[in-house]
Amino acid sequence: MLTDSLVHIDAEQFADAFARRSILVQHSLVDHPLFRLEAIAELADRLPPQSVRRERGQLPIGDAHVYLDVGEGPPSATVLDVEHNGFRISLRDIQQVPAYAEIVNECLDQVEPLVAAREGGMRLRSGYLFISAPASTTPMHFDAEHSFLLQLRGGKHVSVAAFEGDPATLRREVEHYTDGKPCDFETMQAVAETFTITPGRGVYLPSYVPHWVETEAGVSMSFSIPFYTRFSQRAEGVYRVNSWLRRARVSPRPLGELEPVDASKAALFHSLRTARQKLPV
Repeated sequence: MLTDSLVHIDAEQFADAFARRSILVQHSLVDHPLFRLEAIAELADRLPPQSVRRERGQLPIGDAHVYLDVGEGPPSATVLDVEHNGFRISLRDIQQVPAYAEIVNECLDQVEPLVAAREGGMRLRSGYLFISAPASTTPMHFDAEHSFLLQLRGGKHVSVAAFEGDPATLRREVEHYTDGKPCDFETMQAVAETFTITPGRGVYLPSYVPHWVETEAGVSMSFSIPFYTRFSQRAEGVYRVNSWLRRARVSPRPLGELEPVDASKAALFHSLRTARQKLPV
């Protein structure tokens, strides 16, 4: 256990769970001044508009959905009124603000030794904040990154369908999700493990494992620190390119079947994404 750190992780438990299933962790960030509601409201106004998402807080939990911004006015006002407005606010890539970059890096510097020898090591760090109205939901989704979701205020129930021992079903559901097709949420619910996190507790979420969230009666605030590994970065490229190929009625090789093919797909995807990011807005 890393007891002198901001994020407290049982190293043996994490090593056993990494990239396969979720585990609970603890943290010492609840009273950090950067995570007071007023500080988060100020951050929301400092971030570029594309890094601020304001959605309805109560959405069908089993339906992956297209993001729809419903917020108006300054983001800070939405954050400060979250107890009454029914929104779920996501502040993405908060490391764009130096003070928050410092705390993202301080946390992940403490995690990196546990990841260094796994999946090619840690890369592409980032930080998110989630501020949710009472009794909100986050619909089922997959993330390409690994992450730690750390609860700062309120209570949150995080359900994770790891499909341990059933990689074929997990791959099928990842492909459906990537293709924009309906996933088998009933099957996910049948195998899901639910983790309850309260202030000072958090949960590790592996790359490409489906999960969904329900909050309790009060306002919920969470700090997420996602990171890629070399493998998860490659997996994202393979899943995306395979989805394009299926839409073109080509049957692609699945992830992991042939390494040179995976490498080519990943290189194609990441070069196209980089080029798109450079286009003028």
